[in-house]
Amino acid sequence: MKNALKLKLKNGKKPVGMFFDTASVYLMECLGRTGLDFVIIDNEHSPIEAETSAQLIRAAELSGLTPLCRVRETSRPAVLKLLDVGAQGLIIPNVHSVSQVKEIVSYAKYCPIGQRGFCPSRKDSWGFDGLGSVPETMAFFNAETLVIPQCETVGALEAIDEIAALDGVDGIFVGPYDLSISMGIPGEFDNAAFQSALDRIINACRRADKFCIFFAGSPDGVAAGFKRGFDGMAYSLDAAVFIESVRERVEKIKSML
Repeated sequence: MKNALKLKLKNGKKPVGMFFDTASVYLMECLGRTGLDFVIIDNEHSPIEAETSAQLIRAAELSGLTPLCRVRETSRPAVLKLLDVGAQGLIIPNVHSVSQVKEIVSYAKYCPIGQRGFCPSRKDSWGFDGLGSVPETMAFFNAETLVIPQCETVGALEAIDEIAALDGVDGIFVGPYDLSISMGIPGEFDNAAFQSALDRIINACRRADKFCIFFAGSPDGVAAGFKRGFDGMAYSLDAAVFIESVRERVEKIKSML
């Protein structure tokens, strides 16, 4: 399956996504009716594991959403399992160094870029998708699978030019909360040092011809992110949006009584 998010990013379509924590295939199907472009199934901060991710990925695909997954950790099994069940891209948290990213690329990309283990799986309909020979299949997934390290630590920020330029890295995802915490200014997003860090990350991605995605918790923040120069935006998470929506309606009902 071609990666629709990759094409939208390449064509400057300003895709909007959402983190997904609730593990509900029904809610995933609902999100497919909202106009969102992609979802990030969170294996780091939610109880979701690879088996549940497979069900959510299927629901996303059938609903017209590009399914990305955030890995639980930067180990080979954590990377391979999510790719083999069909994740079209991986968000990699807690990155601190160039060597760490090189190791992640080796897990996630087939040769000659990396050393990803080859096995027919759900991602290619267990070898029945008609992708061709083994080298042709590897080339297809190297091109269509997005590897996206997060810049959310001072270590990643200091090495961002080299990280963004690595072969096998497709883009960078900026985690504002953890980045600000790592910088010693937790939640101070208007701080000049934090704003300078965002410029540094965006510029590194531009020089490397890679995309850059940012997170915002409000519609205004999403619009501001695009104006700032980010290529894609992740808006909030499914549980938070559900709570906000229902609470707003309950408050409206009670105000009318």
